[in-house]
Amino acid sequence: MNTELRIKEEKRKKHRFSLFFPTSYFILHTSSRKGFTILFAVLIGSLLFSLGIAIAHLSIREVSISIAGRESSYAFFYADTGIECALYWDFNIGRKELVFPSSFDEFDESGRAAIACGGNQNVPVSLVSGNSAAATSTFTLNFAPRGCAIVTVGKTTSGYTMLESRGRNDCGSAPNPGRVERALRVRY
Repeated sequence: MNTELRIKEEKRKKHRFSLFFPTSYFILHTSSRKGFTILFAVLIGSLLFSLGIAIAHLSIREVSISIAGRESSYAFFYADTGIECALYWDFNIGRKELVFPSSFDEFDESGRAAIACGGNQNVPVSLVSGNSAAATSTFTLNFAPRGCAIVTVGKTTSGYTMLESRGRNDCGSAPNPGRVERALRVRY
């Protein structure tokens, strides 16, 4: 009988790591680790999901910054167009006829010629304020599809001129949190 017992014991030792015996070390060891695989998979999945959300959030912020930069460029170039228009009319046309008055006394509403700039024809120049020594006039250029430039021209009788152009990417009257305004000023 001892011999039989010894043979059975040797067989059991021989097959200790076998998958077929329920008492093997491998089966007992893995059965206690079944939950770890699921936990590990959930942790890796949530880590990848968090990483994806962070990348998406970063991409959305980058796109909004890019859009703001583009709109700022539009506003700046509208302001630049307004300044160039005022300089053109003051230097080239203003030497032959009165475009921007330098005092209130020079202002004559009936004899004013409208200016044309940036695809805008018949842009009226209106006097904002004036006295016997200086006058301030303004005009607005509208650009398709949505921008504008509001140009203010201040002149004195002593020859000093100040131009200010405020370019906007959106000139609508409704509130717009994306509205951008850029200004340029020229003095001579």
